[in-house]
Amino acid sequence: MKQTVRSFALGLLTAGILLVGIYYFSDQPAHMQQDLSVDDMVEEMKKQGYRVMTEEEYITLSVTKDQQNQTNKDAKKQQIASADEKTTDSTEKKESSKTNEQKTDKKDNQKKSTKKKDKKDDVKTYKLVIESGMPSSKVGEMLEKNKIIDDAQKFNEFLEDKDYSQRVQLGEFKIKSDMTYEEIAKAITK
Repeated sequence: MKQTVRSFALGLLTAGILLVGIYYFSDQPAHMQQDLSVDDMVEEMKKQGYRVMTEEEYITLSVTKDQQNQTNKDAKKQQIASADEKTTDSTEKKESSKTNEQKTDKKDNQKKSTKKKDKKDDVKTYKLVIESGMPSSKVGEMLEKNKIIDDAQKFNEFLEDKDYSQRVQLGEFKIKSDMTYEEIAKAITK
């Protein structure tokens, strides 16, 4: 029995010495990392399918994208306004030949449709910026402050219950007020 324990201990000691030797004397991965210059790293990233841009290029791209989105929104509003004008003109011609009862029904329907359009226009969009070291509770507070969600505490409890709070990512996210807690959580944890 004594001989078996000694042999086992000697085997462990030998394996430990080999591992320590390999760890300290074979530093090839660290050596490869130190040899890469910034240009070499950029080229390596491009080979792997990533796009590399400077901070200035990123800001320019973001601003351009925001301007395009605003232009598209303005164009849609103009189309809706011109469509409403055409609808109003044709409705007025038809109403002149209808009875008063039919006119009041039509006006009620128009009021309902404009209320629905107003609700659609009430959807707010917020650009959420999550920075390093920011707790998930701060995210809920920011969303509540900007009227995206009604209750930050409920949102934070949802993140905790569904285990999203540990997976929140850094970056900028577009969040809309008509999104559910689940949709917001998925957007900020991609």
